[in-house]
Amino acid sequence: MKKLFIFFTLFIIGCTSEVPHNMEEELAFRSDRWMKGSDWSVFWYSFQYKVYNGPAYTTHKNGERKEKGDIVNGTKSGTWSGWDDKDNLIYKGNYLEGAEDGMWKGYHSNGETKYEGRYKNGKQINTWKYYNKKGKMTTEEKYFTCDEKCEESHWPRPCKKEGKVRTSKDFK
Repeated sequence: MKKLFIFFTLFIIGCTSEVPHNMEEELAFRSDRWMKGSDWSVFWYSFQYKVYNGPAYTTHKNGERKEKGDIVNGTKSGTWSGWDDKDNLIYKGNYLEGAEDGMWKGYHSNGETKYEGRYKNGKQINTWKYYNKKGKMTTEEKYFTCDEKCEESHWPRPCKKEGKVRTSKDFK
């Protein structure tokens, strides 16, 4: 009886895990959300669709992976990675409700770091560092971040300064 219980438990877990969906072929982007529908051949408002939750990916024309990550409530969330058409990792970063948020790191085709920095609500913040193909830092940029004093001056409108370069320093 115990073996039968373990078998059925593993069977149910195996059946409920989601297979990643190709965003370009199986999902549609409607109203700022990724949707999964049963019939895309009919006019856009008449099909049955639902907001997609689960793993997703895209591919290059040559079939190599392009992007991979999770979709939560129809938006990119969590860690996403991107590759070039030769399957070299070109970036890795986090999304929160469809906008870049948190640490991001980009890579040259040889695997060396290309850039690193943080996003907040889809805008670059704090210090970003850029590197050449040999791994030597070439540029350091500091981005404006909206603080409490700044927010008081424009609330409830979004900050127009946030995400803009405040200082830039080149290295040789």
